[in-house]
Amino acid sequence: MSRVILSTAMVGNEFVMPQPRLSIAVTKPATSLTSIPVQAVSTQEFIPVITPNDPARRAPLAQLIDILHRYSLATFALLFLLVGSTGVQVGGNYWSARTLGKSKPVVNLKTTAHSIVGLNLSVPSDQLQAKLETITSQPASLTVGDQTAPISPSTIKSWLQITPDAKGSKQYIHIKADSISKSLAELANKYVRGPVDQVSVTHDGSSAIVVAGINGTKLSDPGTLVNQAAGVAKTVMDAKGLQFTTPLESVPFQAITPAAFNKLIEVNVVAKQMYLYDNGQLTRSYPISAGAAQTPTPIGEYHIYSKLSVQDMKGFNPNGTKYLQPHVRWINYFLPGGYAVHGNYWRPLNFFGAVNSSHGCVSLPEDQAKWVYDWAPLGTTVITHR
Repeated sequence: MSRVILSTAMVGNEFVMPQPRLSIAVTKPATSLTSIPVQAVSTQEFIPVITPNDPARRAPLAQLIDILHRYSLATFALLFLLVGSTGVQVGGNYWSARTLGKSKPVVNLKTTAHSIVGLNLSVPSDQLQAKLETITSQPASLTVGDQTAPISPSTIKSWLQITPDAKGSKQYIHIKADSISKSLAELANKYVRGPVDQVSVTHDGSSAIVVAGINGTKLSDPGTLVNQAAGVAKTVMDAKGLQFTTPLESVPFQAITPAAFNKLIEVNVVAKQMYLYDNGQLTRSYPISAGAAQTPTPIGEYHIYSKLSVQDMKGFNPNGTKYLQPHVRWINYFLPGGYAVHGNYWRPLNFFGAVNSSHGCVSLPEDQAKWVYDWAPLGTTVITHR
């Protein structure tokens, strides 16, 4: 027999409509050609036809599911291995972190490390005041040259800085080495003095010293105190006493004349005369009235620090009564406390050069006082002497 297969019919552009498969048996008549063998074909044998349900046309996801279904045991084993290995890794990390966490010290980022030996001291908060009292009340002194000065507890306290820990249960006492050297320098400088130059003047061919020369002093080696401060910073909190020392060096005075000054006012309170110098040249001289015996004019070298064209002056007389002098003009203050060179309108002219009658000021007639006021700027040197 032979078979006849009908092909599928196309519908539209995309879909294939299945057609029934037909198998038609055809009976061939007997032939007399016995030389041609005839092979028997089973009526159960069909030629396969591709249909829409064929695996070749199934979606990839469906194929993947089919494969997983066929190899479900292998798939389960693979997933078990993946999940198990991941769990082992996560668990290992967790227990490792816990183990390391137990072995590491707890770090508080707010707590400052105090590792400088000798410069920091940790004390319980309730003992802080007692410890500070011990540190600040220890004996301490500074010797400058041949003079010794005590160092006060408040000065020592200024060398300390208090910092609480994060919990407030402890207090850290820090030493500020820079503060030690600074306060020592300030204390030592009280014994440092510039020299006072000797000033000589000449009148009518006769020379006289109107300002006595005095030698000055200076620190021989300022770095000495800096080094001592750095060393003592490590032992301040031992409270065993502190002692600093620095040598002084003499600075000699110079002998000068009015030529050393741009402008100079010289006042002889005994001769009751004023001399005015421009770069050493005597410009003018005026008779004056200086301080009375009970209210003398201070003696020394000063400088004009304030100028007023007019002012009401008031104060106390030697007997304690008050006085008021209005409208005093052409005032040049040279010493705090009310000491000035100024005009005087209430005394007769015969007082000037003859009688010292003021409360310590140097006065002269107003027209002469006006000239001095205009001539002498702030900073002009005033020398009063006997």
